Amino acid sequence: MRRNRRALVIAAAATSLVVVPGNAGAQQEPPRTEPLVIDTSLDYVCGEAGPVTLRVTASFPSAGVAGEPVEPGDVGLELTVPATALAGLPDAAGVTAVTRLGVLPETWTAVLSDAVPLADPVVLGGTVTVPPVTAPPVGDLTFTAGDLAVEITGYAGDGTPTEPPAIDLTCVLDPAETAVLAVVPVEAPARTPKRAPSPEPGEPGRQDQPGEGLPSLAAAPPPAECYHLPDAPPEYRAPFCANVNGRANIAKLDAAVGQPTGLVNITATNLMIRCPDDPSVICQKALALPELNGEPKYPPAPGSFYAFGFVPATGTMQLTQLGVADIYLWSKRTPIPGQPGEYEGLTTVKVRLSAQILDATVNGVPVPVGPDCRSAVPIDAVLTASYSGPDKYSITQGGPLMGTVTIPPFSGCGTTEDLDPILTGLISGPGNHVRLYQGAVCTITGNNFGCPPEEPVDPKYPET
Repeated sequence: MRRNRRALVIAAAATSLVVVPGNAGAQQEPPRTEPLVIDTSLDYVCGEAGPVTLRVTASFPSAGVAGEPVEPGDVGLELTVPATALAGLPDAAGVTAVTRLGVLPETWTAVLSDAVPLADPVVLGGTVTVPPVTAPPVGDLTFTAGDLAVEITGYAGDGTPTEPPAIDLTCVLDPAETAVLAVVPVEAPARTPKRAPSPEPGEPGRQDQPGEGLPSLAAAPPPAECYHLPDAPPEYRAPFCANVNGRANIAKLDAAVGQPTGLVNITATNLMIRCPDDPSVICQKALALPELNGEPKYPPAPGSFYAFGFVPATGTMQLTQLGVADIYLWSKRTPIPGQPGEYEGLTTVKVRLSAQILDATVNGVPVPVGPDCRSAVPIDAVLTASYSGPDKYSITQGGPLMGTVTIPPFSGCGTTEDLDPILTGLISGPGNHVRLYQGAVCTITGNNFGCPPEEPVDPKYPET
């Protein structure tokens, strides 16, 4: 293995890094004041595909602070693969590469999107965004190389995918290698001295400074309700939260009910360079769960309407989500012809809900619906959104999600008499249009970008 110190020049392609706290009691070296820059080559073995060489370049801060993020910079990886390792792509004239990096507790995805001509050996570069890692309370932060996995896609001379379209390399570090890439010493947080109260304007000792009163650039923390979804599979590594509101039509009553803003937690997989059935398409999956006072509910939604077409009535309905919602996203890698910046794609949300009627009045008289007046069976809703056009949606920037649902019959309604038939007759049935509007997300990890999440405003219904 060779290791030298110099500036980073190459972008990322493939590896896995594990971050572990060091030994607080180890003998300490003199404190480092300059960033640590590494340039090292590591030997890996990829099963039957044989050995490959990975070059790792990166810079690390001279020190970290306990409880604060430590972010490697100028990360670059260069994977050298012998032609024999690509025997599974016999018709390929060029290849691209996608690599998944496990950096506990994060996952990094590195992508080489432009085809590299086949050679012996072939050198695979790419780009990667490195998430920060929170420094441990004591000891050092050690970056250690682990397993690497790379998906290599083949392309014929005319640019079409080969058959088979791709091969996967799963590789482990050669036992003779040294896995430690860098050690960042961690310091205790500095104590902030107490300050005397600032004089009021005009008081002696006060000097008004230019720019005073400008908002702080420090990242705001996410709301306390934002959290990583429980029991999420390990591939769901991107945690967000967002505010959602909307409106729904009740077809039988010829009325609409507004859904007040509520918080939804989202966790997503990393983008993949291709879907299993189409290498020109990017796929992603996500899970979502609302949060209201520790329960998977949306805020109560009050409404008013005319029962039987002429009797004034009011009612408040609340939706409870049954399990996590599944979100499926795909988009093309190339813009729509003639529409720069627009990409074809679709988002589909599948969710199960229970609707409860909390209260109701008819002609101003309260109706005793009771505490258990709810839909007799779950509402199975499918909402969709386009990746382009005036109603475009993305999971990070938000937008409208639309669909049509069937409201089931109601049961458990009434305290002194059975109100199930009346409420079912008034409300239940098909053809109820739903439009939810998600705001931009708050990213829970890293610098809490976008936190707290914004109040979404649907341009079609700004009063919602």
